[in-house]
Amino acid sequence: MTTDTTPKIEPEGGILTNSAEESKREEKRRRLLLLFLLLLLFLSCFCAVLFLRYLFNPAPLPELMSLPVDVNYSPHYLYSVYGIDQPVGAAVSQDGKRLYVAEAGGDRLIKIIEADSGRLLKEFMPPNTGPGERSPVYVAVDARGRVYVTDRLQHAIFIYTGDGEYLDTIIAPNLTLSAYVSSQLGGLPQGTKYLYNIFQEGVWYQSAGATDWTTLPAPAPEGWSPLGISITADGRMLVTNVISEKSNIIEYPASVTSSENWVDFSPTFTTFGSYGEGDGQFIFPNDVLVDSKGRYYAVDGNNARISVWDSAQQFQYYFGSGTGEGAVSLPRGAYLDSRERLFIVDAVGQNVKVYSLAGDQPEFLYSFGDLGVDDGQFNYPNDVVLFGTNIIYVVDRENNRIQVWSY
Repeated sequence: MTTDTTPKIEPEGGILTNSAEESKREEKRRRLLLLFLLLLLFLSCFCAVLFLRYLFNPAPLPELMSLPVDVNYSPHYLYSVYGIDQPVGAAVSQDGKRLYVAEAGGDRLIKIIEADSGRLLKEFMPPNTGPGERSPVYVAVDARGRVYVTDRLQHAIFIYTGDGEYLDTIIAPNLTLSAYVSSQLGGLPQGTKYLYNIFQEGVWYQSAGATDWTTLPAPAPEGWSPLGISITADGRMLVTNVISEKSNIIEYPASVTSSENWVDFSPTFTTFGSYGEGDGQFIFPNDVLVDSKGRYYAVDGNNARISVWDSAQQFQYYFGSGTGEGAVSLPRGAYLDSRERLFIVDAVGQNVKVYSLAGDQPEFLYSFGDLGVDDGQFNYPNDVVLFGTNIIYVVDRENNRIQVWSY
């Protein structure tokens, strides 16, 4: 006689049948599928939002995603703007639509270039000067869109409107051309025009409505040979004053760049640094910038280093000297972006070196570019400027072009 050992099914529990087990597994699969579909929907929405944000605000992916940590990676080459004769300095308008470029070759002009297309909009120069009498180098733009250009031959800083119309000239640390003419005439009537060329005798002025020009004795400025120029976020103007064996840095208050005119030019400026190879000294400083903590970074060209000063203008240390991937050979132009990244053009190294200033000490991140004439290669680069944090303009001097890079 055979005994039936098959489990009996209890109505209130006990051992489940095969169909019940299968039903439970099917329910679990449905739940997992639902979770997967919800995750897929979330990712699709996230990607759509990123795409729309990029359409309205093209920016690096880490910025679009608002990552909680900094992500640093080398930029990539986009294209070049040609038709420029040995460019040496550049600046971008506040809205990013215009690029101002100073030329060292040809007629030594300052050119206004449409940033998006590379199209030449206009070119201008210091008034009453010939090509052999001017040498524009570095460029800066203030919050009002006015353009400041240092000139090595004229020993001056020329000031223009954003459209390149001449406004005034800083001819000494504490003297503008308009202030000098005003002091000679006992005032400066509205509509008076004035011209000055360091290679010509006297200052020329023309009263409003007059047809003739009259000359005044030439000023005798001393201790003034501006080279690098930058304007801080709060409007202060920093100038590297490169005089043979008397170099220093001059900081002007924000009242200079916020002025309607410069007839009453008598700013209380400060100076720091001196000529030499020791601590707190430099030889041929090309640029100076200020970070968010108030620290100054002076690009010490011929000492092949970057000197750091605290907010009280007291020397702290220097970096970039010696050998290694973070060392510079002949640093020239520089730029500091909103992410506290310091971009340094190395004219001999034929690249742009990037450092993070977020910590107590600069940290070398990477460099980009190398020697050559192809896309993404440099031949004696001299300046760098950014628009936002993702579009980079590199002044490629001997290749007669401006290179555009992006993150």
